[in-house]
Amino acid sequence: MYILKFLGALALATSVLAQNVTYCPGGGVCYAVNIPAPTAENGSGDIYFQISGPSTLSWIALGQGSQMKGSNIFMIYADAAGTNVTLSPRLGTGNSQPSADTTAEVTLLDGSGISNSMMVANVRCSNCASWSGGSMDFTDTASEWIWAYKTGSAASSDSVSASVSQHTAYDSTTLNLQNAAGGDSSNPFTTKVTSTSSSSSSSSSSTSSSSSSSNSSDTSASDGGGGGTPADVNMVIMAHAVLAPVAFVLLFPMGAMIIRLLSFKGVVWLHAGWMVTTYVIVLAALGMGVWIAVVTQQLDTYHSIIGLVIVVALLAQPVSGMTHHLLYKRTGGANIATYPHIWWGRAIVTLGIINGGFGLQLSANTTKGEVAYAIFASVMWVLWMVVIVFCFAKSRRTAEEKAIYTVEMRNENSSTERMRYPASISAGQPHSRELLW
Repeated sequence: MYILKFLGALALATSVLAQNVTYCPGGGVCYAVNIPAPTAENGSGDIYFQISGPSTLSWIALGQGSQMKGSNIFMIYADAAGTNVTLSPRLGTGNSQPSADTTAEVTLLDGSGISNSMMVANVRCSNCASWSGGSMDFTDTASEWIWAYKTGSAASSDSVSASVSQHTAYDSTTLNLQNAAGGDSSNPFTTKVTSTSSSSSSSSSSTSSSSSSSNSSDTSASDGGGGGTPADVNMVIMAHAVLAPVAFVLLFPMGAMIIRLLSFKGVVWLHAGWMVTTYVIVLAALGMGVWIAVVTQQLDTYHSIIGLVIVVALLAQPVSGMTHHLLYKRTGGANIATYPHIWWGRAIVTLGIINGGFGLQLSANTTKGEVAYAIFASVMWVLWMVVIVFCFAKSRRTAEEKAIYTVEMRNENSSTERMRYPASISAGQPHSRELLW
């Protein structure tokens, strides 16, 4: 009799206790999801989730879906006062900053805020069963989710549509929502809950409060389906963002100007060595860029595609440059490889400069950063063009003066004076210097 009563009371208590499934990818960031019993039974209704992480992060996000495109994203960041969090529901539309979703029925619950150097958001969502771009089965044993966070200065905004920088770490995972089903609390993260690891191979149950859940160990659920983006990806992004612009905005134009402004024996080889070294830098930046694009799933963006095209197109430059040089030594003037080398190089480097701007937009850089790049890149490109025009005009003027002088010498029948100039001048060539780019 007493045993039956005890078992009945235990069953009742179990149905009252809420359950959640947790996932902590690292960096002190953790996510927890609870599916109330009525929602699990009906397939629709409220669900609850918690997003937590260090307050030193710029933002943290959790999304329903397997990739950014078509995902239902919930982002949190510090508010303007720095004492609470702003919950920003957004829709993923592709490999770009997700747009604010005004149709999301979400509520920031008690226990949310910034305390003890942690950001915590306890959230109730009333229409997360479906959204513009997808849906979710709340009884799925392998539901698909994405997560991301950004290191750096806090977003510090009260606006749900605040512009944010590109994530530092990003990946996908799967959660067993059957392990998250249970309870009927209006705020399960401020009551005792049964916490289940997202690992499919092992799970543990423990009672925890909002604070203990938000301070979960990084390794407590690190095997929940997805290894996570390497934490040092931000360093690689910075290196790529430095090397590529330095090559295309500074070194390539300078190498092109060297051959026109300087005049000494071996200047051609200085030009060639300068350009080959710059190309090696570009290859290093390409390797970083491809790695970044793979781990952040952005290989299909226009910045990545244009970058690959540019690097492949630059392979033609050393071939056409060497061909031009060998033919120049024989003819003393422009040849079949000269102008393809010059104009192809100018076009590809210009495209590389423009693609740098696309990269800044893709990474959601600050407006000041984009403006600074645009100004510096424009100044260097204009300077390059001015040098080209100036040297072309100077060479034409010099060629005309020499041509006039040659004609005068011919009129005076002075073959000795004509010998002072190469055959290319008497044949009407614009100049006798070897010019590249």
